[in-house]
Amino acid sequence: MSLGVYRELLRIPRVGVLFIASFFARIPMLALPLVLTLYIVEGLGGTYAEAGILAAVETVGAAVGSPWRGKLIDRFGVRRALIPSLVAVLVLYPMVPFVGFWGLLPLAFLAGVFLIPVQTITRLALGILTPITQRRTAFAADSVVAEGAFIVGPAVGGVLVVQASPLIALLVVGGSTLVAGLIFFVMDPPTRTQVETIDDSAPAPVRWFTPTVGYLFAISAGTMLALMATDLGIIAALREFDAVGLVGVVYAVWGAASLVGGLLYGAQNRSIRPTYLLLAMGLLTMPIGLADSVWLLALAALPAGLMCAPSLAAATEWITHLVDERRRGVAMGWQGTAFTIGGATAGPVVGWCIDHYGALGGFAVGGGLAALIAVVALIGQRLGSQDVVRSLD
Repeated sequence: MSLGVYRELLRIPRVGVLFIASFFARIPMLALPLVLTLYIVEGLGGTYAEAGILAAVETVGAAVGSPWRGKLIDRFGVRRALIPSLVAVLVLYPMVPFVGFWGLLPLAFLAGVFLIPVQTITRLALGILTPITQRRTAFAADSVVAEGAFIVGPAVGGVLVVQASPLIALLVVGGSTLVAGLIFFVMDPPTRTQVETIDDSAPAPVRWFTPTVGYLFAISAGTMLALMATDLGIIAALREFDAVGLVGVVYAVWGAASLVGGLLYGAQNRSIRPTYLLLAMGLLTMPIGLADSVWLLALAALPAGLMCAPSLAAATEWITHLVDERRRGVAMGWQGTAFTIGGATAGPVVGWCIDHYGALGGFAVGGGLAALIAVVALIGQRLGSQDVVRSLD
């Protein structure tokens, strides 16, 4: 294991610029949930329940639109696939000040459907720009970039709300999203090799969806479920400790662990089964709720945090190995939908457990479900797709 592999990765033309663009493009998108919530609660005088409904509607839109946008990228390339998203951002955000809560619902749904697919474009491009021997490092680095944006995005959104207003913050997020889309439009990162020689009217060379790919989607959903369980569980635990003001500290420790885990995973000489990583993540999430103080909570979140970025990177790495590049965009789109489903499922399930059994119940159920998904996927892979799975070890 050597961290020098990252220097080699960044020497590949266009990779470093792609990471920089991806980082800044993700910031407004990750700031949006916080800004939108504060706009509903403070700007419109609504309730947190209404903010939750709006977030759910946007999530449904994203789940519906993700595979479609991936298919557009497969068929037309990045620039033509981005045009509907750029038009939608330009039209939808300026309408926000003129509608109330009920008017925001269709806008949120459409915003989700036409969400700029930064993650899909970035990972498709990495699969083309990097040789197969460096994809593990590339996807691990992208997970680290995503974690960094996750740390920065909500903080920037909070500052905008405090220094200006929720409405101005929301409009700035929209403008920044448009700029991010334009940057990718200008960059036009490659998502195929030798695009000009590919005939889209011809039948697919291989059937892209297989049981193994399906299990990888389930693993992606399980990873997001465990992440959301930890997210909600940390807040619930801090409320029990009467120390919600320290949520930033605990999140920073958890996020830093994920960053370190991603860097270490990318420096490995071989792949690790995504099922193993998710199983470890689930099992390590379950006991976090046993912590009885803020600092023990932060320390308890460290081991599970180390598994976050590697779990996300490994599933994507295996999908790029298993799916032909002509159908990889739609596969990445469905993986995005799997992430969305996992996160959306975690909200009500883990929330109910927290309401009835406290933070301990939320961590236990969220981690337990993630571990169960990993076990089922591992058994299915072993029984039904042994040759494919072994070829990736």
